Amino acid sequence: MKCFPFMHEIEGARAVLIGGGKVALHKAQRLAPFGAELIVCAHEVLPELKALAHTVYTEYAPHLLDGASFAIAATDDRVLNARIASDCRARHIPVNCVDDKEYCDFFFPALIVRGEVSIGVSTGGASPLLAALLRDRLARALPENLEEIVVRAEQLRAAGDREAYERELRALLEES
Repeated sequence: MKCFPFMHEIEGARAVLIGGGKVALHKAQRLAPFGAELIVCAHEVLPELKALAHTVYTEYAPHLLDGASFAIAATDDRVLNARIASDCRARHIPVNCVDDKEYCDFFFPALIVRGEVSIGVSTGGASPLLAALLRDRLARALPENLEEIVVRAEQLRAAGDREAYERELRALLEES
């Protein structure tokens, strides 16, 4: 599946995560730094996941999707995950069904986050391991002072001299 990798602000967005185990925790840990309001639904929820959740429900019900920006089905029950995907699609809510590409409207990329720089690598669900390996290779190639470079790039851009901006930014990257 070819996916367009657009960046979308999720600060304060309602994210419904159905599942309470290690996979759900991993998804929550990826979302937490970006400020999503995490609603967790599961009979049993790991304590670390509870700590990241805004609200926890013990039972999934379709009405919990009301007002959601996106949802994640991370249960070990494929039938329930398919039902969640159907409920989401009926409400035009993008859904990620962990390990079931057929029911995914979006995928979690393998992420590199350094300050304001976010780089996502995806294989369209074909091989999350390959995406992670490519992410690791790219991360090693990035400058160690990338956060400082971003701050300087923003200052240069705000100054309005396009030629100086491009020249200094290229020099900063070559030095790193």
